[in-house]
Amino acid sequence: MPYAAIDHSAMPYIVLTDQRQQLPWHHGLHFTSRLAAGYTRVNDFGLLFGRAQSSRLRADMSNWHSESCQVSADALCEQIAGNRSQMLFLPRGAVEIPEDFARLIPNSFTMAFPNGSSCDNGNSGRRTTQLDDRYEVSLCDLVDGKLDLVYDNAAGRIFWRQDTTGLATKIFVSVLGIYIVSCVAENIKNIIDKRNAVPSRNQHAVLLCVVLFIAYELWQNDLSSCIVTQSELNLFYVLYVYAALECVLQLDAVCKSALRSFISPLTACLFLLLLRVYYTFDTPYMLPLTILFGTRNWFKVLCVRVEGTLAQGWTDKMLLFLDLAVYATLLTAGIQQHAPSAVDGQCDQIMTLALSTLMGTVLFIYSFVIAKEES
Repeated sequence: MPYAAIDHSAMPYIVLTDQRQQLPWHHGLHFTSRLAAGYTRVNDFGLLFGRAQSSRLRADMSNWHSESCQVSADALCEQIAGNRSQMLFLPRGAVEIPEDFARLIPNSFTMAFPNGSSCDNGNSGRRTTQLDDRYEVSLCDLVDGKLDLVYDNAAGRIFWRQDTTGLATKIFVSVLGIYIVSCVAENIKNIIDKRNAVPSRNQHAVLLCVVLFIAYELWQNDLSSCIVTQSELNLFYVLYVYAALECVLQLDAVCKSALRSFISPLTACLFLLLLRVYYTFDTPYMLPLTILFGTRNWFKVLCVRVEGTLAQGWTDKMLLFLDLAVYATLLTAGIQQHAPSAVDGQCDQIMTLALSTLMGTVLFIYSFVIAKEES
């Protein structure tokens, strides 16, 4: 279930962009979704429910700060110390904070920020009360503190961290993503026009750039720790290893101009860049990118089985096998795991396979007709 966007101007409450009222945690669709979810994730991008049974949080969340937090009708969850309420996360009522932060019981959150608050907005909409001894984490904290909150409803625990992604990284990912999309469009046009793949050292350089960038993020910023489910972590490693292998295997394709394109590896690069930004594959882009990946795979299969024009060297055979293996992983660890239920997951898999096969067949027939007309 992809992110539901949050209205950032609705200080200090959590309000979804398609609604006008505060998000109710104690009744309605989001209450039942929260109870059925493996986790509830809230950050600057929006609200995300990990609904599938297999989307339970990883056992190793040691790199995240965590606090005990119980289900509450007044907020996403409530931390209770002794017999009193110590902290509310994302309350739905009036947000009240103490006038004197020295009254707060220290925990991992209040000790991480000056005066115990990550909100710097003067127009946050919060109320200060003289005798209050409870801090309430609101939308202002989520935006100003760049918080990433993950609530495990079954364990009664909330995990949190700060996203330290800088502006330079965001610009780099955006520019690189736009260029990759243009490269994919160019490759699709070449396929439709039945043009042989020409040596493209620029596209190979982009592939290498993404692999090195993700390697840097894994080493410097511990990117893997930001992925909260094991199924998504497995998919991430498959896509990264696939992109790295393509960097090596496509050296032969670049030098010898074999009949193939960079669509599949570049699509994998888009997946990796999206993960770097969202820290999850459960985004609106998952389905169309998987269909694009599958369409190119089916087109290759038709070229091999019908025309026999694809080079039959060990490199091309290896690349074809890798493409099919990654596509199967996308269908299982990607499409199926992010569906609201097992039945929905199977339906999404069938739809993805059907659309990929249909579009790949149409492209092959169209390119085949063009080739006959030119001959």
